[in-house]
Amino acid sequence: MTGRRRFNCVSAQRELEMGRQSYQEVLNENRGRILPEYHPLTMQVNRVLQRLIPQAPIEGADWKVHVIKDDNMLNAFVLPGLSGKVFVYTGILPICKDEDGLAAVLGHEIAHVVAHHPAERMSNSFITLGAAFLVSMLFDISGQLPSLLMNLAYSLPNSRTQEVGLT
Repeated sequence: MTGRRRFNCVSAQRELEMGRQSYQEVLNENRGRILPEYHPLTMQVNRVLQRLIPQAPIEGADWKVHVIKDDNMLNAFVLPGLSGKVFVYTGILPICKDEDGLAAVLGHEIAHVVAHHPAERMSNSFITLGAAFLVSMLFDISGQLPSLLMNLAYSLPNSRTQEVGLT
């Protein structure tokens, strides 16, 4: 998509499995806070998503919108694996201001999935975990260094390089 080179050792099938597993986890974690399909906010997000779907290079996704009632959470995400599962927190909707703003947010989140950023993060964490284990074994380091290395390697590269369309 952007021409950026990256390491990815997670298959498309495994990525889809991760998305399916995550879907159930997110639903369970937010039980009682997910607005029904007929709620005006859910209908609005779905309407915007339906405009975006023909533009996304994703075939066979089972698109489904869930709006989570949490006015303090300024976030939206699409689960990995081209699953088509979209989650939007109510807190981000006022920030979007209108359907065009919401389309920008949803398009951005869809782009992460199209570019396989979740699989890339998992691949990087495999390498980092292995390196942290090796360092701790070679230098008999216990404590927080391996955890710190993994945290740095996992989070820092994702801060800007994976932000598609907003940099």
